Amino acid sequence: MTTNSTEPLGPPRWYLIALLFAAVICRYLYTQWEINHGLSLHSFVLTAQPIYKDAISDWLSGLDPYRTIHRALRFVYPPVFLYAGGWLARIFPGLIGWYLYILVIVVSTLALPVVLARFYFCQPWLTPAFAILIFLAEPRLTGVLALANGNIAAVLYLVTFLAAVPGLRANRWTLFYVAVFAGALVKFPFLLLLLLPLLTGVRQWRNSGVCVGAVVLAYLLQKFAVPDLYSGYKWSVDQQLTVMNHYGYGILGIVAGVQNKLYGKVGVLPSVLSVLFTGILIAVLFVLRPRIQEPSRNPLWLALVVLSTIFASPRLLEYDADVALFAAYVIFALVLRTRRLLTLLIILFLPSLIVSHLIKAQTLVGCYETLVLLLAFAGAFAVLWRRHAKVSLADHEPALKHAV
Repeated sequence: MTTNSTEPLGPPRWYLIALLFAAVICRYLYTQWEINHGLSLHSFVLTAQPIYKDAISDWLSGLDPYRTIHRALRFVYPPVFLYAGGWLARIFPGLIGWYLYILVIVVSTLALPVVLARFYFCQPWLTPAFAILIFLAEPRLTGVLALANGNIAAVLYLVTFLAAVPGLRANRWTLFYVAVFAGALVKFPFLLLLLLPLLTGVRQWRNSGVCVGAVVLAYLLQKFAVPDLYSGYKWSVDQQLTVMNHYGYGILGIVAGVQNKLYGKVGVLPSVLSVLFTGILIAVLFVLRPRIQEPSRNPLWLALVVLSTIFASPRLLEYDADVALFAAYVIFALVLRTRRLLTLLIILFLPSLIVSHLIKAQTLVGCYETLVLLLAFAGAFAVLWRRHAKVSLADHEPALKHAV
């Protein structure tokens, strides 16, 4: 798939992009028809929306919001989410607020790959239309699943990655820390996004530490200020994991699912392996970091960091994995130096169809996506390590010649 052509690499033809867009839509419609034995408006309702809606409505009515459950999903957000959601519900009451929420979620989800393409990966072939196609046509249609889920993570990721742009350009990270703080109040693993300034910025350890401390303090304040709500939040998270076994993708999800299937319960092994994996992944990045020249302007390094900030999280779901898989595609394209961009996209996507048909066990959901992320991480690391070795050798050649 590699080429030695020196001609500028542009995006695929517009009609080929449109054709694959149509193929993605047809595939998703077929999947919905197969699951629901037909198609209706209920097939396209954002699955997270009724969870938020019922939980906020229950809380405003004086009921327990953590009793909210839809299918295999529970309301698992800390009390601050209820206060913020209740405030917004009063400003935008009734259906107006929820239609606005749908609009914001859809726009945020589709804008996310465009922002990453424009400000992070910076490839001439990565146009907005092609970026959205890659995002939606990820393995097992992960981007489409994230769009259909309607989780607030899409908004949080978009705001955070936009807020990081001044940091990448001028090492100004204040807005980014505010965005991470707000995101981590809703989803604690968002703190892993602090890897971005630490690995691409300059002298950001103190500010990152302050951000972590502020988030921890905010959780402690909730625990003591609203103990009943906070206890309900902890109980709901425990139910989601230990009773419903909703561990998601990644090392934790796969190992926990297999252990539960074999022994009927989940022990400490998945957590231990997940922590070990996250620690090794982060350590490897910091070992590689001193070798990277201009880290905030290196597309391959930025793609690796974006992938890693997501992949390091112990619990990955489609609205997390879609960001990492988009970065993985960029890594494969840069590492392989391919000009057959659509072919690469198809090659990455097709095995996910085979896996879903051959492996029906829910315990292995996300195994192919996890493998893709592992391969992309390894490929980017190998190329960046070799590039530094070549640069170092070239720097020493004049001195060697002079000595001779």
